[in-house]
Amino acid sequence: MKRYELILEMFNNCCGKPQTFFKEVETDDLDRYMQENLQPGAVCEQIQPDNGSAVYEVDCAGLRSKYTFTEI
Repeated sequence: MKRYELILEMFNNCCGKPQTFFKEVETDDLDRYMQENLQPGAVCEQIQPDNGSAVYEVDCAGLRSKYTFTEI
């Protein structure tokens, strides 16, 4: 399994500043990891930045969050 550093940013609708959380994740399939860990009805879009990380932007009932995975 691959190991990733996950940076989760949860955006506050009132002030727009994110709460940031860090976690280590082991998985071979980031898409499946996201599907298993999102709430029903969440809309998830994957972005591939040039720095090699995998970024997923999520909207769940108007609450935005961003998951950034960097392989370690």
